[in-house]
Amino acid sequence: MKIYTYRFVSHEDFALFIALKELNLAPNIFVMCYSGIDDQAINQEILSSIKTLLPQASIMGSTTDGEIFETEVMVHSFVLSLTTFESTNLQIELFPCDQDSFRSGQMIANEGVKLGAKVAIIVADGIVTNGDYLMDGVNSIAPSLVVAGGLAGDNGRYEESFIFCDTQIHSKSIVVGYLISDTLEVYHTKSFNWAPMGPKFKVTRADKNCIYTVDDISVLELYRKYLGSALAQKLPLGGIEFPFVFYKEGHLIGRAPIRLNNDGSVVFAGNINEGEIIQFGFGDIDAILSDAREIISDLAEFGPEKVMIFSCMTRKNFLGEDAHNDFEGLASIAPTTGFFTYGEFFHDSDHKCNFLLNETMTVLGLKEASAVSKANMQQKKNLPHKKISRHHRYSETFDALLHIGRQTALELGALNSTLNTKVEEAVKRYQASEELIIIQARSAIIGEMLSMIAHQWRQPLSIIGMVINKIRLSTMSNPTKDEALITDIDVVDRNVSYLSNTIEDFKNFFKPEVKKEWHTASKICEQLRSLADPILKMYKIELEITLNDDKQFFIYGSELVQVLLSIVSNAKDAIFEQQKENGKISIVCEYKPLKSIYRFTISDNGGSIAADMIKVMFEPYVSSKGITGTGLGLYMAKTIIEKHFRGTISGKNIEGGACIIIDFPITTKEPLLLLEPKLLA
Repeated sequence: MKIYTYRFVSHEDFALFIALKELNLAPNIFVMCYSGIDDQAINQEILSSIKTLLPQASIMGSTTDGEIFETEVMVHSFVLSLTTFESTNLQIELFPCDQDSFRSGQMIANEGVKLGAKVAIIVADGIVTNGDYLMDGVNSIAPSLVVAGGLAGDNGRYEESFIFCDTQIHSKSIVVGYLISDTLEVYHTKSFNWAPMGPKFKVTRADKNCIYTVDDISVLELYRKYLGSALAQKLPLGGIEFPFVFYKEGHLIGRAPIRLNNDGSVVFAGNINEGEIIQFGFGDIDAILSDAREIISDLAEFGPEKVMIFSCMTRKNFLGEDAHNDFEGLASIAPTTGFFTYGEFFHDSDHKCNFLLNETMTVLGLKEASAVSKANMQQKKNLPHKKISRHHRYSETFDALLHIGRQTALELGALNSTLNTKVEEAVKRYQASEELIIIQARSAIIGEMLSMIAHQWRQPLSIIGMVINKIRLSTMSNPTKDEALITDIDVVDRNVSYLSNTIEDFKNFFKPEVKKEWHTASKICEQLRSLADPILKMYKIELEITLNDDKQFFIYGSELVQVLLSIVSNAKDAIFEQQKENGKISIVCEYKPLKSIYRFTISDNGGSIAADMIKVMFEPYVSSKGITGTGLGLYMAKTIIEKHFRGTISGKNIEGGACIIIDFPITTKEPLLLLEPKLLA
């Protein structure tokens, strides 16, 4: 591979250059053109001159926002890189890009696959091409294809850029140079080094590269809020130093603002998706140039024969007079040319994908030989390490301020995360409280309804009772007593009493209590049994209640029954879900004199509770029943025990099942009547 660089002056001067280098004898020549000339007639004349003097040349290129010629930043010039390959084939193709950039990317990739290309040097119209979609299209077909190049420029006007293919000049097009070789070695690297700073934001409304709102405020307002009115008024130019940055596949990507729209939206040099988490980037010239020096060192070790640079025009504008220091040392390694782009393409060999970058310098190193000559190796060993002067007296101050900003952002992020968690918990509890109020209101309504039902039932039940007593008296006075009839009368009488007591129990259960009353565990459990027994018997589940004392406590009785009933209901569901035969729920009631607390222990044989559920089982909206559970039963039980009883409720697993323990303090001074443990029938 032989490389020659030339800045076009005239037809005659170029003819002399060709003769001096004997380029007319070369069988194939790859000519890469970078033009900062706005007059396309002049560009056309130069392209025709190249083809006339080098008819065997394959030509591609574009208009630019500045040209790179060895160690210099050029403007309004026409720079050529002429390459003759020994073992690499070149194929140049033209593609449209006026409609679907993703589809154009797929077409480029398909052609690369067909040719077996190792590298695709892509130069695309910088006004109409969506570079992100173009790379997405390439990645969808050939993610391993190394893509280099960038978006053509028009000296910062953003009106119309042009592509060169052979002697033709095109707009709304893409030109691709495919390098096909088994021996070609490639080194592709980049330098960005803008540092993320400040808080993180979320893009809340965006369309491709047009951003409308970030954290639900306009981009202009965001810049004004965090970076001040003076800088915001200078947008888009003011945004070069402080672009938006975000991470993609482990790479920090920059997006610089390039245009303000009348509707308040801002156009950036690349896509930023809705929902993307972004920060402001901070550019320090010393840090950026330091990163570039590392690239020079790494590239020297690779030993390229040709270097191509595609660097962002916003990077050039930000670096100003230091722009040439970004790449100056590369020319000491190999012939170097390139241009300043409206967006540069980069290949990540680790993740096997291609990106559109901004504010970045990308460097493509190429060589055909597997080993460099000793002379070249010696040259690399003796490369001068030019020390770039630090123009900023306050660079260390900038570093310190940046560190403060990062640390503050981290601390604020942690605080914000904690506050968000607390707010979410508070909202959840508030919603649960609202639902509890609704449940309590419904309970009060049900209590009133049951009172009316009880009133309506009592009269017919009383009549039935009177008729039964009349039949009983008539039967008893009959000399020949019908014992079977008397037995049936007793059964009917018991069921009438049962109906009357049951409706009374339900009425009392749902009646809101306005005051505490004296209760015993025996009284509480009797009411519980009357409510729970019918459903438990239907599921063939035994309810065993053990009373260890007859201690009195001053409480809201129906609320304790409600808590116990909720726990018993959960136990019943667990036993039924396990399809457990001989299901059993046990309740042990006992006074703990050392702690002056009363304890209800409810256990079952319905299997254990999942370990992750035990920790949160008393939180609102936590249920193991899927869509059939509200997740409020145990939370309501916890709320009642803690707030109305000043007690505690906890759960644990036992052998074959689970256990819920309720403790609440009692301060009465009545003597404790100890009883022999007995079962409540």
